[in-house]
Amino acid sequence: MPVTTDAPADPAKLAEPAGIKAPGEPVPDTFVLGAEDQIMVSMWDEPKFDGGYVIRPDGKIMVKLIGEIQAAGLTPVQLCDAINKASASLLKTPRCNINVTGVHSKHVYFDGEGISPGAMDLVIPTHLLEGISARGGFKDFADKKHIKILRDGKLFMTVNYKDLISGKNPEKNILLQDKDHVIVN
Repeated sequence: MPVTTDAPADPAKLAEPAGIKAPGEPVPDTFVLGAEDQIMVSMWDEPKFDGGYVIRPDGKIMVKLIGEIQAAGLTPVQLCDAINKASASLLKTPRCNINVTGVHSKHVYFDGEGISPGAMDLVIPTHLLEGISARGGFKDFADKKHIKILRDGKLFMTVNYKDLISGKNPEKNILLQDKDHVIVN
């Protein structure tokens, strides 16, 4: 059941571009890092190792004083373990911390004349209705009865917006996945 609040929306949060995490907003433990994601690496009580990194297209980062580390395909906890192991010869008790500061490796694409087209960074689990809202909703002439979702290059489902918001077929308010295309003509 959704939780509602009478508190007004924070305009600063509404203006945040998709893909930029609010400070302190954690990614899920299951989040897998990918190319173009931004991270902060810090070593407890060892500031000379600290730094901000963008994961390169080859999936690696160059950590100060340690060298290249594979980051893409790992969770932040797994990356910490890899950095701790790589720094074990330099530090008595390495204790790494990773903070994901920007997610740019996962995208949902919006296409068609009935919605503002473009890519949206998929930072947190996002349902179809949330994605449509994040893109600014529909244009006046949008065909809301035939919203198409393509997954893996194939038609995954067609959704009627009116049925969805009226409570019919709530299962069609799917979680969007990396590389999904939402098409509104």
